[in-house]
Amino acid sequence: MGKTTKIAVIGAGISGLSAANLLHEQGFTVEVFEGKEVLGGLISCSNEDGNLFHRVGGHVFNSKDAAVHDWFWSKFNKEDEFIKASRKASIYFDNSFIEYPIELHLSSLPSSIATQVINELIAICNQNEQSINPEVLSFGDFLIYNFGQTLCDIYFLKYNSKIWNRDLFNIPLGWLGGKLPMAKPKDILAKNILKTSDDMVHNSFYYPISGGSQFIADRLQAPLNVIHEHVTAITYTGNGFTVNHKEDVSYTYIIFAGNILDLPSIIDEETKKALGLEFLDVENFDDLAFNGTSNLLCECDENDYSWIYLPELDTRFHRIIMTGNFSPNNNSTSLAKNRTTCTVEVSGFCDRVDMENSISKLPFNLKPIAYNYCEKSYVIHNHRTEAIVSRITSKLASKGIYCCGRFAEWQYYNMDTAISSAMRLVSQISSCGAA
Repeated sequence: MGKTTKIAVIGAGISGLSAANLLHEQGFTVEVFEGKEVLGGLISCSNEDGNLFHRVGGHVFNSKDAAVHDWFWSKFNKEDEFIKASRKASIYFDNSFIEYPIELHLSSLPSSIATQVINELIAICNQNEQSINPEVLSFGDFLIYNFGQTLCDIYFLKYNSKIWNRDLFNIPLGWLGGKLPMAKPKDILAKNILKTSDDMVHNSFYYPISGGSQFIADRLQAPLNVIHEHVTAITYTGNGFTVNHKEDVSYTYIIFAGNILDLPSIIDEETKKALGLEFLDVENFDDLAFNGTSNLLCECDENDYSWIYLPELDTRFHRIIMTGNFSPNNNSTSLAKNRTTCTVEVSGFCDRVDMENSISKLPFNLKPIAYNYCEKSYVIHNHRTEAIVSRITSKLASKGIYCCGRFAEWQYYNMDTAISSAMRLVSQISSCGAA
């Protein structure tokens, strides 16, 4: 196949935009389909009375993957277009702030609790670690095994139950491996004694001077042919694929960067039969669980935090993202002196009235500005999910339909891991001799 190979990318979130750019760079003819007027998917932002609203959380960039790092900065001017910020995160616990991560700041806890935590960590270190296979642990089991019951009771089980909105003992640990900070007990004790810092990838991060993560999506869109059209049909013609029954345009490959749950209705029945995809039935997707996210943009008292985590069960809010601190351009010039903006988040649906009535329980004197509910923002795994998704995506790939992205691959991707996934996929396509 030559460089005239035509590829349709369905979905213009960070994964779809990255894949389309990478393909474009290699000489493929690419068309991107996006049903919404604003591109970016989960990283999209809006302007609310001069204040930037990250409509689904707050998105920043950093990566320890050299290939991702280099590719990203080939698209942007690091010095002129981005701010480098140090992450300052805290846990709001018992009406006070404890530096994040809590396990490395035990001296900030009441002495009786800190002593109990230390004793539990010592006991864990004295256990035979070889007798426990991490591969069979649930996320809940791992938290208790790794941090001890006391830390789990006051923070880990509470906070993670709120954000994942699921029974943690039914979530496999393997799915979250490498995605969350998971220091070993002996390292926790050593770092508390030696006062050494943790090495999380987002200890520092880069953030656009203007436009937030929407700036990233808009820049990645620039070289692409984007068709603002909701995809309702993918059809195989024998010589390629058509989108939305447009018989005059044929694509060699489809890169699907939308939600895999939509595929049973998008791929027509004749195509399923022709390609052996009859198993793409709604019933086969029953195990694919997800959370939505409710976000409230607020103005608040000036502070120097980036993230505040909220483990207490007296409120459904699980975190405050101080997006107004990421860049001064995120805040309206009409804000009063000593005020900034933030986004408070609930996992699942919470209507605007309930959120506005509940923010009085939070610090920083919050005042609501705008609200958004995203039905699908976090994917959730159980012990069957990996096998189900692998079967679906591998079979689709064998027929020329590739899945790419958080909801297409059903993986907990942040921005950098989404880009990495797009790189792997494009490399796979190129290695087939298509370029």
